[in-house]
Amino acid sequence: MVHHSESFLIVRTVPLPMRQPFSETGNGHRTVPRFYRKAETTQRTIARLMAFLGFVLLGGMATTPALSESPAPSVHWGSMAFPDQYSTFTGGLTLDRFTPTDGLGNKYDSTVGNTLGFNLITFSWTQHWGANWRNWSTNLTAGISPTGDEPSQYFQNEVVHQLRQLPTVPTVDPRRETDAMIDGSITRWFSLWCGPKVIFAGGGFSVGTIYQQGFLRAGIRRLQIMPMLYSGGWGDVSARASVLGRISYQDNGSTIHDVRQTAGLVQPSIAFGQYHTTANGETIPTWEIEFALMWDSGIFVNVEGMSQKQFAWSIAGSFGPVRFETWNDSMGNIAERDFGPTYGATLTLDVLRVWNVLQCLRSNPAPGLPATL
Repeated sequence: MVHHSESFLIVRTVPLPMRQPFSETGNGHRTVPRFYRKAETTQRTIARLMAFLGFVLLGGMATTPALSESPAPSVHWGSMAFPDQYSTFTGGLTLDRFTPTDGLGNKYDSTVGNTLGFNLITFSWTQHWGANWRNWSTNLTAGISPTGDEPSQYFQNEVVHQLRQLPTVPTVDPRRETDAMIDGSITRWFSLWCGPKVIFAGGGFSVGTIYQQGFLRAGIRRLQIMPMLYSGGWGDVSARASVLGRISYQDNGSTIHDVRQTAGLVQPSIAFGQYHTTANGETIPTWEIEFALMWDSGIFVNVEGMSQKQFAWSIAGSFGPVRFETWNDSMGNIAERDFGPTYGATLTLDVLRVWNVLQCLRSNPAPGLPATL
């Protein structure tokens, strides 16, 4: 005898009250429509960013060849703004901090009145192309930030200012939101005297919650300026010089509401390290220490609309696929500007380069180990 069991699903419909049109709400409820619009905008921004991150990940891992470009707003905070000279796929963390007052309580003359602590989790893919697109490179960088006071407050006050015995910079109403930025660029590379590709020209864009920007840039990257500093059993060590000129057009974002519409930036640098050049003319550092200076006409403005010039330095060190860089706006007037308003740091790992090393180890194993697992 077979027993049959039956299941029933009871659905109860509950009418939901519709939200009143904006025109029918009183002053006490005007924040409700703004809240919904803000929440929807944030959700759309995050969803779009996740889609771009997925695209970058799949595209970067699918490339066969093996320094990531700086995400916004690091370029105007003081970081190095040079394009990648070889193909990369990197991931990492970038910290950018803005403080409206210095350690002595003096207010920075701009319309940004609160502390901004961006903690950008970034992915960056640069591809140097071949065939019909030989001597062209493209970059796509995406970052998402749980913006808050930490950990940039700790590094600024407990590390940098503690080491240099500078006054602690206070936090003023720190922004606590989710920010996102997407940057893209295309670059044309040129050889100098039939050597490696060191001259570049191109342009790109930055879009997201911080600000919107389009830019053009040109310059020289890692030009050897003197004979070998060292040549021996450890390899050849040389000095390389770089210089960058960059102009940009900005528009406001939900984070920075008043930005200068146009900005100009000049950045020279000097580097020391070991380098090798690929068959495609890409210069790849085995290890490198680089120091750069930056003059920027500025994207911050005061209440009169006058831009605030930025003078910054940056130092970076890389060994294999790992790269660390930190920057500060202490140029111009070290006695005052070293207390703020901007500083930052980044740590990145070139995943594509690590993958190539692993593939090389599999193809050329140590004695006694099989070539494949």
